[in-house]
Amino acid sequence: MTTNLLLTGHPGIGKTTLVKRLVERLGHLAMSGFYTEEIRTRGRRVGFRAVALNGTSGVFAHRDYQTTSRHRLGPYGVHPGMLENLVLPHLDWKRKRPDLIVVDEIAKMELLSRPLREAILDLLNSPCPVLGTISLHGAGVLKRIRYREDVHLVKLTRKNRSVLQGEILRRLDQIVGRASRTNEV
Repeated sequence: MTTNLLLTGHPGIGKTTLVKRLVERLGHLAMSGFYTEEIRTRGRRVGFRAVALNGTSGVFAHRDYQTTSRHRLGPYGVHPGMLENLVLPHLDWKRKRPDLIVVDEIAKMELLSRPLREAILDLLNSPCPVLGTISLHGAGVLKRIRYREDVHLVKLTRKNRSVLQGEILRRLDQIVGRASRTNEV
């Protein structure tokens, strides 16, 4: 049974934009989680910020961050601890008991954090539905997540990204409704 809906696609295709629109449309649900935003200076991407659905935010990756090579992805230094402090409390489905948890994004940068990786896997195994985004490519845990039986993967393209919102909302209504009935039993 599908309980998790993950959007995928090339970088810059609009995954986060669609997630934010979906969150607005699903405002009647109890939600928790986070999304990520690019930080740009003079049109150039210089880092990434995580934003919890309650509005708190923090920069977890930046070109100016000095880190070990283990915590470097391309030009960005990544501070997994900052991401953990901000995000982990919002992924605690047992304590929060939300209707839906948003995880944008499941990618190499976020998975540098072992506690965050474990929390995401726990969340995907939970009865709580997940709306998230995931890298289009990647091996290991990323590949295993994309091919899980309980994941409905939706690939965004330039052709379909403007028409998918309604279809995804209907799918989420089914998933959330099914999950709430399961939790009541």
